[in-house]
Amino acid sequence: MSLGYEKRILNGLLDKYERSKAYRENSGNARVHLNPAGDAGWMEELEDPERKALFLEALDRLRDDGLIRYQWVRHEEGNLVESIHLVLDEDKVRECYRRVGRTPKAARVQALAEEISRALESGRLSPGGALEEFLLAQQRRLAEKKEIPRFFFEAEAESPDRAGQTAEESADAKNRHLLEFLCAMDENRRSRNGGSMERVISARLFGDSKYFEHHLKSKAISILRFLVPDGEDLPADDALLEEYGIIRWPEIFEMTGQLTAVRKDGGRIPCGQEPSGAYINSLTVRELDHVELSDVRRILSIENKANYVWYSLYQRRPEELVLYHGGCCSPSKMQWFRMILDAAQPGTEILHWSDIDIGGFRIFTRLRRELAPAARPWRMDRETLGEFAAFTMPITEKHYLKGLQKLLADPEYAVFHDVIRYMIDHRVRLEQEQCIPENAFNRTEK
Repeated sequence: MSLGYEKRILNGLLDKYERSKAYRENSGNARVHLNPAGDAGWMEELEDPERKALFLEALDRLRDDGLIRYQWVRHEEGNLVESIHLVLDEDKVRECYRRVGRTPKAARVQALAEEISRALESGRLSPGGALEEFLLAQQRRLAEKKEIPRFFFEAEAESPDRAGQTAEESADAKNRHLLEFLCAMDENRRSRNGGSMERVISARLFGDSKYFEHHLKSKAISILRFLVPDGEDLPADDALLEEYGIIRWPEIFEMTGQLTAVRKDGGRIPCGQEPSGAYINSLTVRELDHVELSDVRRILSIENKANYVWYSLYQRRPEELVLYHGGCCSPSKMQWFRMILDAAQPGTEILHWSDIDIGGFRIFTRLRRELAPAARPWRMDRETLGEFAAFTMPITEKHYLKGLQKLLADPEYAVFHDVIRYMIDHRVRLEQEQCIPENAFNRTEK
């Protein structure tokens, strides 16, 4: 029974050691100790004479083995222990880890650093991409801080009734699997296969369709949240994954206008016959050969669903194709938009309408960079902000203003520099829903 106290004491000391200057700087001058006399839980437990005897027996054995030192409370020698100190000798600390069956934290940090190096050297990450830069930053943090970053799995704290090695092996395996998923996710984003469903990619990578959902998803989401640029609203969890082509179910793409989708087998899907808009899913897009546009002279993509519906019902011109963009542009959606733009006649006007905010600017800039260099923003200018001044939202966060300043210094966002200066001067932004007339959806005529 005293062996249980021995493990408990050592694990408590090792927990403190791994958070101490002694561990981070390999300093023998630091102090690592427990204070049983100041711990209500310990004091209540040691009121039992049998337990106290076993506790003191464990202390004496650890002291005799040179692993700890302890001191009595003054005038309570032989009764109350004031403090228990870990002997900060490299060999002694190593023996403490061995006795409790626990892998040293330095070894766990090194193991993660090696896994990250393998991922970076695999050639599966986009050079200079967000995920590669993230992993390089974590690699530097491991070397400097000697801590497992919060984005990765750490072994659970030791307890008397749990073997530590099992938890550490589990944490190491989960970190390896998480890095495997990040690499696969980055590859998926660059491919033109239309993306992968969560459970399908989980089954392919780990032999378990629910492994990602149950074990890795929360960590993957925390990484993707961290990668969202300053000042930008955080998308929903599923939208973050969709940007990398990881979807729960097939995506639905909406459009209104004279478009016909042509399948590889020659079958035709006449979407333009639906005056209130048509739908096509991402699995169908994979089976398409091309699309055809009939008398389309203008293509307008719209970020917000309410604006898309309102514009399609009441504002769309006969020669116009309107696309619902949404806040995210997954690989499947990019494939769909690319097909449409490939079908456009020379001289077709390409426009995009988003919120007048950092997120909207980034959405437009990505579309122009990756799909349509000739695209122009629509209703995302200084004049629109002035027109709807009564409906703007105040900018109160300093980090948001810093985000705008970064865009103001970036030539890729030059088309928005005028409106960005206005936003900074007046500290306002505009959601595009505010541009919909009051009671607009009560109308029956177009």
